Amino acid sequence: MLKHGLTLLALSSLGLAACATDQYFTPKSEYPPDPWVKGYSNPDDCLGGEQLAARQFELPDYPRSAYNSGRQGWVIIRLDVDETGETVNVGIERAVPSKLFGGTAKKAVQNWSFEPPKDGPMQNCRVLLRFKLGGVSLGS
Repeated sequence: MLKHGLTLLALSSLGLAACATDQYFTPKSEYPPDPWVKGYSNPDDCLGGEQLAARQFELPDYPRSAYNSGRQGWVIIRLDVDETGETVNVGIERAVPSKLFGGTAKKAVQNWSFEPPKDGPMQNCRVLLRFKLGGVSLGS
């Protein structure tokens, strides 16, 4: 019985040791400076939360490969909002680093919906998504 207990204790210790390693995001790349989003737009374009009220909104997941390698960056997403509040014509305006975060950001934004715009469809809206320290946040 004692031998069985010691074996169980040893296996438990190994299991706990395995759980304690490499579970936390450790940045290995510098976070690139945030862009000036208004610099990518025209005066008539909508920007992020200035004119949009979200109905359905989920931030993208941090890509596993970027998380595991400690990569950080941002994406400017361009989108239109139709008269019903659905996102259409979603595209990547710019992503740094290129191609690492854009796909997951675009996929998430395609599922967003907003309150129907009061003045009709909105075009060329831009939203900044930051992928930093293992988390995702909105920028302005």
